[in-house]
Amino acid sequence: MDHGTSTITAKATNGVSSSIKINVYSPVTDIVLGTENIVLQVDETFKIVASVVPNDANNKKILYKSENEDIAKVDAEGNVTAIAEGDTNIIVSSDEGNISKNVKVKIIRKLQEGEIIFDESLNINGNEITGLENKYNTADKMLNKINTNYTVEIYNTEGDKLNGTDLVGTGSIIKILDNNNLIMEYNVIMYGDVNGDGKINSIDLLVLQRHILEIQKFSGVYIKAGNVRKNNKNPSSVDCLLIQRHILGLQNIEQ
Repeated sequence: MDHGTSTITAKATNGVSSSIKINVYSPVTDIVLGTENIVLQVDETFKIVASVVPNDANNKKILYKSENEDIAKVDAEGNVTAIAEGDTNIIVSSDEGNISKNVKVKIIRKLQEGEIIFDESLNINGNEITGLENKYNTADKMLNKINTNYTVEIYNTEGDKLNGTDLVGTGSIIKILDNNNLIMEYNVIMYGDVNGDGKINSIDLLVLQRHILEIQKFSGVYIKAGNVRKNNKNPSSVDCLLIQRHILGLQNIEQ
């Protein structure tokens, strides 16, 4: 039975009847995060994308709390502000109080202008990178789009280092290093690539359908990659349709 109000009426053979109203409540069963770890420079801000499951839950309100406000603060809308260098967690919980998840936050020093310069085709939001091409995003291509005196290394979701013609996709991590010391780390998001292989094809369509049907759910940057409409919501059948149209060559996904 869907949530809402329903009236049940019992009627006897003599014509006497009685009715009762029943309120059906749909509780929150999970919180889906579009971000599981954040790396920010001091004074930077970043919005945590989160949504509740199921979509028809009665109370969709989400609460945010920082474990250490001296390092990072968060407002009621999930906007995180970096205060000082250090590590902390943002606690994301349902208003009902039955579901709670953590987003890891690392705050680094504010980088100087010119320390890391990205190609204008790329979009940088906190430690997330979007704006990739729809295909053939090789490691060499990506490395050529980053200008810095530091060492730049790219890894896939399994932690394998990517080189040459290896494809960069959703979940790939770009590390900026100085003598093996981490300066900055970026998460790659390629809209439509929900399995992280750097391609947009029927496999992604199947993976997204399984997520929507709650057969095999994913989270983190894959949520954002599946949200092709970029409306900060959990992916839906509309996003599946857009990926399908892209595969058929009818409408390219905008990165």
